Amino acid sequence: MENNFKLHLNMGWIPINDVHIGKKRIIKTVVILLLTFSSARVCAQESMMPEVSYTFLDKLIDTAKKYYPLVKVNQHKIAIANLNVKKSQMAWFDFFSITLNYSPSGGSTSLNQPTLSGFQVGMFINIAALLQKPLMVKTAKEEYEISKLTKQEYDLTLAADVKVRYFKYVQYSLVVRMQSRISLESESIVKEARYKFEKGEVNFETFTKALIYESDMRKDLIEAEANFLIAKSSLETIVGKKLGEIQ
Repeated sequence: MENNFKLHLNMGWIPINDVHIGKKRIIKTVVILLLTFSSARVCAQESMMPEVSYTFLDKLIDTAKKYYPLVKVNQHKIAIANLNVKKSQMAWFDFFSITLNYSPSGGSTSLNQPTLSGFQVGMFINIAALLQKPLMVKTAKEEYEISKLTKQEYDLTLAADVKVRYFKYVQYSLVVRMQSRISLESESIVKEARYKFEKGEVNFETFTKALIYESDMRKDLIEAEANFLIAKSSLETIVGKKLGEIQ
């Protein structure tokens, strides 16, 4: 009767028949699998929390509030709204108009001509506009308050956006480090597989799988590096300065 048993690794159960697979081949298989999945176990132990610096994050937010263009736009909007308030408070003479007429001789009975000679001064008051003046001042003040609240709301949104981009930056920097380590380990796996293949200790299929694994790890590293560069560029865009310039 055949005696079957199962070898448990982190990735699952692999049935092994001790009749058809010799002891040496079992050991070699275990070594290759352990090397292959060691990187996965190391990655599972990684955490980005120790990499996050909230002191540096606060500096990034402060820098963004100083240099990001939309922040300056909101500041100018507040200044304009404040000027409109002052303008509405000072424009009381807009409701009055004065006319000056001169007639060298009087006595004319024509409706189009003055009946008196000399200079004639007339003053007119726009009652409707005068009554609306308090509302105009109040409207200008409300617009000023709205511009300040808009800036406050945008500052909160900007801070949240900086946080998201910074966390992405930290995440991908950690992924790059992990993928770099995995890529180096995959090279060791290929070298070991090539050595054993040349000695006839492993078959061509095993050697090919090692090559494919190394290729996949290199692709993952390139993708991680691209994501890291994109995250860094995105963070620097909203901050308005290079990260190396922020102390």
